[in-house]
Amino acid sequence: MRNIVAICAAALAVASPAVAQAATFSPDGTYVFTGSVEVKKNLPVWTTCGLTLTINVSGGVATSSASLSGAFPCTGITFTGSPFATDGLGSPVTVLEIAGVSINIPAIPPAFPADSCSGDLYAIWNGSGTPTIEFQDGTSDTPDASAPGTDPNCKIKGTVTQTSPGTPLVIS
Repeated sequence: MRNIVAICAAALAVASPAVAQAATFSPDGTYVFTGSVEVKKNLPVWTTCGLTLTINVSGGVATSSASLSGAFPCTGITFTGSPFATDGLGSPVTVLEIAGVSINIPAIPPAFPADSCSGDLYAIWNGSGTPTIEFQDGTSDTPDASAPGTDPNCKIKGTVTQTSPGTPLVIS
């Protein structure tokens, strides 16, 4: 019996796919992406905000931070806990993963109390030409922090484009 278990374990190890490796970001530096996005949580309509996403690369590893701008409630929505670990998924890389994002949303009296979401944020990476990051409704949702699966997710949609530096960010 012990031999059968050992043979099965060895066969599983040989047949299993390799563990995914982290993507490599280059060249080292700070990359700023800006654009217009729409956000939604408890309100019945989308709210247009400006998004600045900053990706810092050092030794092939990336972290990121984000901020929203525009009219209320955009300026009150904050991303806390940065810098966020940032990775590329796929071969070639087509998805950007921003891990452990916490989003705090201000109250909009009298109907909407303050709220928050927490989790990983996924977006579509397009590195050809001037790099862009596209957030999609459904794909780029971040779960509600207090009642995931029951309260609405934090939603974001729209595209940000690399605005600095002139050298494009490469993810491989």
